[in-house]
Formats: sequence, C-alpha cells, structure tokens
Amino acid sequence: MDMSRIFLTDHEFEGLFGEELSRVLRILKENAKDKCSPCKGECCRVIACELYSEKFSSCPIYDIRPRECRFHFCREILDTAPLSKEDRELFEKPTRDLLKNDEEGKQSELFPMFPQFPLDPEGLASLGIDEASRVTKAFEEGELDEDQAVYLLRNLCRCKGK
Repeated sequence: MDMSRIFLTDHEFEGLFGEELSRVLRILKENAKDKCSPCKGECCRVIACELYSEKFSSCPIYDIRPRECRFHFCREILDTAPLSKEDRELFEKPTRDLLKNDEEGKQSELFPMFPQFPLDPEGLASLGIDEASRVTKAFEEGELDEDQAVYLLRNLCRCKGK
C-alpha cells in the first residue's frame, strides 16, 4: 500500500487505518446521511473544495475521497452521532497525534499535507491537479454533463493524487 496516496477507496483506507476506525467512520457516515444532502455541501464550501459544485448530485469523488475528507464532519453530526467515548477517542486520535509532536513520523506519512486540506486550490495544485477547477466550471456552465465531469475528476484524482 502506497501510504503517500491521497485519494483512497474504503478498502484502501481501512488497510491504512484499520477496521475499528473504519467502523467508527461508517457510524458517522450513517448519521450524516440525512443531514448532508439538505445542506448542499456547506462543509465542501468551507474547505474551499475545488471539486465542489452545488450542481453535482453528490461529491464527484466520494468513493475515492481523501483521508482528510473522511475525518471531516460538521459539529451537528459529531454531536449527535451514537458513538461511545472510546469510539470518539479513536476518531480524534489521528488529528490529535498530528497536532502534537509526531516523533515517529507515522502520522505525517498518513497525512503528508496536514494541516493543508488537499482539495483547496493550493492543495490540488501541489498534487498537480490544476485541471479540476476547469472541469468543475465546464460542468457548471453545461459544457459537460454530470457523468462526464465525474469521470474526468475521478481520473484526475486517481492518476495524479499518488
């Protein structure tokens, strides 16, 4: 497994972070299901995601979203999720470890761009994915349909986000 890869499938994420953390994130995802769609991507706007467009029916790269996206939930979802104290600690551990001295460098390998979020303009440019904003804009202007835009964005992320 290439630990420097930014964009991960669920299986790849679990291979890096383990089944327990993946289970906690599945609980959060289930809790978010009915809350995220109506908000139309407020979190995506807050992090300045270059792949975001309100016109998309859902995140165009959801099945290969970065580690950082998998840990990004709004306060409402985190506050209402049915997680035990142990589950909450497990969820918060990777970020806590990054914020303190990471002597072994393990977390730095798992989150090489921390604290920069990889889907903002600067983060994508550093990954060599400058074309993403053009694809999103072409979709918003009707030059591409949703399937075409999603296909192009996923290919950009998987090919260059390694």
